[in-house]
Parts: sequence; C-alpha cells; structure tokens
Amino acid sequence: MRGKNKTTIAIAIAVVLLLVAGIYTLLRPPAPKPVPEPPQQQQPQPAPPAPPAQPQAPKPIPGVPLLDLSKYKTEPNVTIWLADKRQRDSMMLEKYIEGVIAQEMYPDWPLEALKAQAICSRTLTLSAIEAGTIRRLHQTDVSTAKEELQAFGPEKVNATVREAVRATRGQVILYAGGLVNAIYSSCNGQISATREESFPTEIPHATPYFQAVTDNCFQYAPPNIQTWTAKIPAAQVASAIGYRGNPGDIKILEKGPSGRILFIGAGDKKMYGSDFRRAVGYDRLKSTLVTEMRYEGGNFHFKGLGWGNGVGLCQWGAYTFAQQNKKAEDIIKHYYQGVEIKKLWQ
Repeated sequence: MRGKNKTTIAIAIAVVLLLVAGIYTLLRPPAPKPVPEPPQQQQPQPAPPAPPAQPQAPKPIPGVPLLDLSKYKTEPNVTIWLADKRQRDSMMLEKYIEGVIAQEMYPDWPLEALKAQAICSRTLTLSAIEAGTIRRLHQTDVSTAKEELQAFGPEKVNATVREAVRATRGQVILYAGGLVNAIYSSCNGQISATREESFPTEIPHATPYFQAVTDNCFQYAPPNIQTWTAKIPAAQVASAIGYRGNPGDIKILEKGPSGRILFIGAGDKKMYGSDFRRAVGYDRLKSTLVTEMRYEGGNFHFKGLGWGNGVGLCQWGAYTFAQQNKKAEDIIKHYYQGVEIKKLWQ
C-alpha cells in the first residue's frame, strides 16, 4: 500500500513538473528577432557623356537665290562703267578686283587683310552682276562710282595687291548656297552692326550672318575715326525727322543689338537711325554708334564711335587680326557668321 502511494505521488509530481514546464514554455517571451541590416545604398552610376552637339547647317534664306555654280566655271569678263570718264570698258574680273582692292584698302596693308578684302569685293561684285543693279543704271556689270558699288584705283595696284587677288582667285562667300551681302566699312567702333541697324529697308531679306561681333580695331585705327563729335543745328535735325515741335523733344527712341541708333524721333515722327545719318550727312554723323546726344543752345551735340555703316568686314579690324597672324578665312568667318568660302574658278 505504501509502495502504491509512493508511485502515485511520483506520478503526480511528474505531471506537475510537465504542467509547469508547459506553462513556462507558453508564457516566456519570444526570442528577440535579429535586427535586419540596412540595405547598402547603391552609388549612382555616372550618366554617359552626352554626344557632342552637331553644328546645324545653315538654312537657305527666303528670297536669296542659290548661286548657279555652273555659270562661273571660268573667270568672267566684266563690263565696267568708268564713272570719272563716263564711258564703258571691259576686263577680266580678277583684274578689276585688283583695282578695287587698291582703292578700297591701303595697298601696303598686311597680305591677309588684303586677301580678306579681295574675297569680300569679289563676292560683292558677283552679287551686283547677279542682281543686275548696275546694268539697270549703266548697261554694264559694275561701276567705279563708290556710291553705286565700289571704288576703283588701278594706278595704285602693287605686288602685294596682286598677290592678295591671286591667292584668293575665284573665292566668294556663300551662306547656305547663296551669295552673302559682303558689305564692309572702315571702322565699326569695335562692334559690328546688324542689317536692322544699318540697312533696314535696303536689304529686303534676312541676313543671319550679320551679327554684333566685337573686335579690337581701335588698336591701329586713327584717333579721328575711333571717336568723334558733331554739332548739328537743331533746326536741321528737326527738318531731317520732319518734326515741327520743340526740337528739345527729339530723342533716340531705340538702339539695336550693337548699340547703334535704331529709331530717332519725337511725337508722332520716327525714323531709322540709318536714314537720319543719310539725311544729316555721312561726313557729319560718321556712324550711328552714338554714345551721347545732347540738345543745347539751339544745337544737337553728338558723340560717337567708328566710321561707316559698321556692317560686315571692318577694315581696321581686319588689319588688327592680320597683325595677330590671323588668316583671311578666319577674318571673313568672324565678320560673316556661319558662312563658307567657295572657289568658283581656277
């Protein structure tokens, strides 16, 4: 009996221990979960380098015909109106260009400047032939009257001029296949003019190659064309504009990209700066790059920079570039943006 009781007690103790162990297992807190490691941030991969921008080819200018290259496979013979003699003559185009360069630029200037002038003058000559402007006036291809086309001084031709023409033989300036308006001037005041500033009505089409580019033409240009002053009676200024009110009302109304007078006027009267310069006289108002306009004592006092229309090649700028060992092609492409130089005949 006693043994049976011991067995019963042992079983009871075992049951109790099992119950306690089970209860502990159920009630104990779960083991802490391992803290996950933060994901490693991936270093951003550098973007592949962008391909270099391809320069966009210039688009043809509406209203400017493409030059028919087949017409100029050989050097043309040109007819000339000799303005001083009032008679006609003819000669090969390159011979004519020699006389133009010798008169339009100093013949003893650096070769690269003379070469740049030769390319411009040849281009301007072909433009006149293509347009027929001189033919309508004199039944010739070109004229020696400076106000009609280009000046002409064959007696001034020297060996350097001949070499400049020979080295650029047949070369003209094209923009998208059409001849450019290869206008040039003496000194642009160290910044060139746009068409809108100097030829707003004379050139009827866009000229994207004329931009307000800078140069250092004052390095060698004579002082009297670097800066200038002019005193013009107020009555003449008012008459040029067509204004009948108080002359003191006349002001520069707007300037263009290069700082030249775009519009001048008063009241309901307004005119282009280029037209105003022509009306008062090119030799009085040497340019429209006016830095000061003041009304005092019945006169207008002007201060300005440069001499000429300021469009295209600046001759004193070309001189400066040549002294810096720039080539004629570089000089041309500085003043006429986006152009190519094309050789037409051998």
